[in-house]
Amino acid sequence: MIANKKIKLDILIFLIVLTVIIFTGVVPLVSDFSKNSENLSNRKKDLFFLEQQISALQDFQNNSAFYQPSVQKLNSSFVSQEAPIEFIEFLEEEAQKQQLDISISSVKDESEEKGTRFTMAFQVSLSGDFPEVLIFLQRIEQSPWLLKIDQASVQRVGEKEKLYNAKSAQAGQVVLVLSFKTFSNYLGPRID
Repeated sequence: MIANKKIKLDILIFLIVLTVIIFTGVVPLVSDFSKNSENLSNRKKDLFFLEQQISALQDFQNNSAFYQPSVQKLNSSFVSQEAPIEFIEFLEEEAQKQQLDISISSVKDESEEKGTRFTMAFQVSLSGDFPEVLIFLQRIEQSPWLLKIDQASVQRVGEKEKLYNAKSAQAGQVVLVLSFKTFSNYLGPRID
């Protein structure tokens, strides 16, 4: 009977040691294995994404000659921040072609107050015959520069009235006042 109790005691001790080994060694090992496999899976995804980015960059570098005309065209659609003379001359030439009187002024832009300068704001006053004013608007719309018209107002000059915006306008002509922004290639420091 003592041998039977000793065998039962040995089996009990063996089961206790086996349970302790399982909970202290195997369970943490399995959970570490699970975490490591999840980390490995995430790293594989990151590596795949990085390889795609590298491939896209190499493709862009290899085909830079193909993209160069598009980039130059995009750069030419911005109005120069330092000297918007070319843009102003364009406006004056188009007004002259349509026999319109033009007055151009620079307006303070809200983005300047925030510390950035993505745009330059202008106000243009035109006076002349209505069809020529419409042609002028179409020419501006088809111009190579990026513009955003914020406000446009048209007023017809009466027989006895003179408008503040266009003193040389004759009766029957219209006065167009445009407020618009041109996008600049300059980005200043941003203050939030």
